[in-house]
Amino acid sequence: MPPSNALPPGPKGTLIGGNLRQFMTRRLGFFLDVARTHGDLASFRFGPRRMFLASHPDLIEQVLVTDAKHYIKHFGARMYKPVLGNGLVTSEGDFWLRQRRLAQPAFLKSRVLSYAPVMGELTRRMLAGWRPGELVDVHFEFSGLTSAIALKTLFGLDDQEDRETFVNTLRQAFDLMSARFRSLIRLPSWLPTPRNLRLKRAVASLNRVVDGFIAAGRARKEPGDDLLSRLVAAQDEDGTRMTDRQLRDEAMTLYLAGHETTALTLSWSWVLLARHPRVEEKLVAEWRRVLGGRAPTPDDFPHLPYTEAVITEAMRVYPPVYLIGREATTDLELGGYRVKKGYTIFMSQWVSHRDPRYFPDPEEFRPERWTDGLAKRLPKYAYYPFGGGPRVCIGNTFALMEATLILAAVGQRYRFTLTDDAVIDVNPQITLLPLYGIPAVLQLR
Repeated sequence: MPPSNALPPGPKGTLIGGNLRQFMTRRLGFFLDVARTHGDLASFRFGPRRMFLASHPDLIEQVLVTDAKHYIKHFGARMYKPVLGNGLVTSEGDFWLRQRRLAQPAFLKSRVLSYAPVMGELTRRMLAGWRPGELVDVHFEFSGLTSAIALKTLFGLDDQEDRETFVNTLRQAFDLMSARFRSLIRLPSWLPTPRNLRLKRAVASLNRVVDGFIAAGRARKEPGDDLLSRLVAAQDEDGTRMTDRQLRDEAMTLYLAGHETTALTLSWSWVLLARHPRVEEKLVAEWRRVLGGRAPTPDDFPHLPYTEAVITEAMRVYPPVYLIGREATTDLELGGYRVKKGYTIFMSQWVSHRDPRYFPDPEEFRPERWTDGLAKRLPKYAYYPFGGGPRVCIGNTFALMEATLILAAVGQRYRFTLTDDAVIDVNPQITLLPLYGIPAVLQLR
């Protein structure tokens, strides 16, 4: 039977905006309600744009794997090209494939493991600056740490002033781009409006900073150990290398993808641990038994199964990337319905990771659910914090190693007590940010 021309069921919307206001006012709740009310494949509209929400693992696999070549990144992701350029997150087709092929060797497991000492050293520096009884913003602290690790492993940057220059310049450009993403009315980026001009100046300033890093990398007589040096040296089968522009775009993409998501994994992990002292006690007992107070190394990972379960469960409850989307480039079929060219398919980790068919009592933080082989029993796309298919996150091994090393190193020294007046809520932007930060008091073990 050919796919139906009818649309999947979905929520009612307004004539002009469709369901856009519902999405803007309660983004996570909107997707969860749509899936639970209308099923594994639902339909809604943002203005003139038609969207599907695919929530069954088989449908998600069809989009991300089986039919991957017939989809591109959705319109929202493409809006960030002024900052990210044509990097791995935003590029498509043969160009993306070539860039992925050139970048992949830099993320081989052996090379990723070589960054463990850098992660350990920068974590020790952070801990040296902490004082018992001090009030800290947990997310601010871990974001600063993972940013320093990303800049050291990516550019070889270890100078505080250079790091601050880069981060401040990037934040200005990205804040302007995010404001444009949230705006209901978007004038063309080429119009010389005050906001567009500020964005143009910010991106130009950012480019000058990154171009300086690339020039320094090319001028080195001996190649460095940082990722940028490896990308500079990467050579395709025909002998060609990345241009300065391609290096800039990949460097920006890898920095943003490589620090914020790990910081969020750590931040939400500590929120959950602070709220579940029984889990924290079991975790600390594993560290004492295996590490005995010393700094962890990747060799310890096989002996830290509960640490792995805690991180896995934290990314289930609070997936740093909570939504991915693909836009059809031709007419397709999905779940018995016709996906017309231009339609967007959304897939939400926030929704999938709360599916009671695969995760009983899904709102509960229960790391033990992962300690009896659950990962092997699940359908492949019931749990997918790093995406999937050909475009699965290239830095997933890096991120998991970093999160494990930092969590164990910090957790053996300190525990975090949430302040009595702390309001911990989510702020779903590109990633799942804490709305008001995470204020907590440092306490020695």
